[in-house]
Amino acid sequence: MKKTLLSIIFVFAAFVLVACGKNEAKPLVISKVYTSEAQEDNLIELYNASEKAIELKNYSIQIYTNGSKEVNQTIALTGSIESEGYYVIGSSFHTDSNVKAKIDLVYENFLPFNGNDAIELAYNKKGIDLVGTIGSDSVFAFNLTIIRTGLKEEYAPSMEYKFTKFISYVPNAYQYLKNDNHEIKTVEDILKGPKLEQRYLETTYVNPTRPTVGNGGVITTTLQSIADGDTAWFVAKDGFPGGSVRYYYINTPEVNGSYVNAQPWGYVASKYNKEYLLVNASTKTLQLQSIPNYSLTEGNGRNLSLVWVNGHLSQFMIAAEGLTQVPLSFESYDLLLTYKDIPYLTFLKFAEENAKANGWGIHGYPTNPNGEKSPDWNYQANGGVGALATTNPNWKPHLPLPW
Repeated sequence: MKKTLLSIIFVFAAFVLVACGKNEAKPLVISKVYTSEAQEDNLIELYNASEKAIELKNYSIQIYTNGSKEVNQTIALTGSIESEGYYVIGSSFHTDSNVKAKIDLVYENFLPFNGNDAIELAYNKKGIDLVGTIGSDSVFAFNLTIIRTGLKEEYAPSMEYKFTKFISYVPNAYQYLKNDNHEIKTVEDILKGPKLEQRYLETTYVNPTRPTVGNGGVITTTLQSIADGDTAWFVAKDGFPGGSVRYYYINTPEVNGSYVNAQPWGYVASKYNKEYLLVNASTKTLQLQSIPNYSLTEGNGRNLSLVWVNGHLSQFMIAAEGLTQVPLSFESYDLLLTYKDIPYLTFLKFAEENAKANGWGIHGYPTNPNGEKSPDWNYQANGGVGALATTNPNWKPHLPLPW
């Protein structure tokens, strides 16, 4: 009923706009942006979700460079775009001849953006769709392919940008240019989390020529013990030396230790890892994955790994419960850890954002006054500074376990 009502509202709004005779509904959207390390390989793809061809003479791409609040570059569009058709804007210097053949508007220079420049689709110079944030130079898509979230028939332009509006894929994913063959399209798809691809099972844990560096390979091991929400001990196997493993990508709040004091949600994160993820470990398949081209250990000698439980990534599940923050930006080695051409880190970012939206875990109180409070913490103690309330908090996961 709610979806039907929204559809009625949209149709009514479109009718009003057409009836006014001044502004027509604009079904044209930015569907993909390719921001390459080599700027000459940048691309912008548009999609016409309507049932009619659209003449492009009044449309343009407007670029806001390095946090500018004013338009710095304008690319006037020409020609037309067929119903349910794509339109690609690219440089005359593009290095891939197969891609070059698909470009509809050849721009006689490098497309002037590098991942922190807002890109706006405009009609009669007025913005109708936006990627990035006008007035901000925060990096949102360097060396990535970003594909609009959702089903193409439901695409709708919007001047309100947030990163979940697009799914970050690997760089230069040209196999998806002018089509929607990518398998993971919706928020629901991505919140199912990544899976292990066969190629990682067929490679080594340790780089064969650099013994202190990971190779992205996976080993199956046995649990020895659990320290807290992001550290556990595992048995040596196939290049993995055994011992303490620090969960790569995440940093859950602390529990009391020799050099650290407990923080809100620390014992909850520990409980989740011990009583939900790794409980009855002997009955589960536990796998560790190294990070390709990255150190196998951190400064204090602990191993660094991705931890898979029954084929599900622990780091993703911990982020989905709101029990950690995840890295803001993609490093080169992050782009080598993917599922269906999507970096694992993309999945973690969406999981974290969903937890934020719900006010779960560390994204709850006090940052979100309406969010949940940690059951292991007394927020009123010590004159409002707070203190540990219990090491055995009463807490259950928000999301069902996948096994």
